[in-house]
Amino acid sequence: MTMQFKKSLMTATLVTIGGFAAISSANAESPVTSSFGVSMDVESICTIDAAPVDVVLAATEAGKATTAVTATTDLILNCSKGSVAVIGLTPASTGNLDGTGTMLGGDDTLEEVAYKLTSGSASGTAWGTTDTVSTAAFENYATAITTPIYLTVTDAADVTPGAYSDTINVSVAY
Repeated sequence: MTMQFKKSLMTATLVTIGGFAAISSANAESPVTSSFGVSMDVESICTIDAAPVDVVLAATEAGKATTAVTATTDLILNCSKGSVAVIGLTPASTGNLDGTGTMLGGDDTLEEVAYKLTSGSASGTAWGTTDTVSTAAFENYATAITTPIYLTVTDAADVTPGAYSDTINVSVAY
């Protein structure tokens, strides 16, 4: 019996200690709270949604091309909300910052047909990198802004018949 009594006493002691632990945790502050912050940097972007398609000017007779030969293409941009895109155009043939260039062709591709780039209309001010064109402020990224680019021949094109071409480099700052 002594062994049975010691075993019962030990069990009672463990139950009592466990009860004190339960009472002790029940008296603790409940619930326990905490907090943490959250942050994110949203970067400004501007993308060319649709690059201008190649401009193919109407065929003209030698010596008769003047401002009557004009074509357009569109530059379509998507930029961050509130951004204003500043667009510069530079003809590769001349590197001119004023938007005037030359299409090369004819004998040994050394003959030139002069042209100018404009916005708004074919008779507008030359549009290059010195005189840039700015878009309106973007309302949101999902709404694209289309900017027309006009290319107009500015001389008589009194050159050897054949194909003439150039490349226009586009820069967009925002």
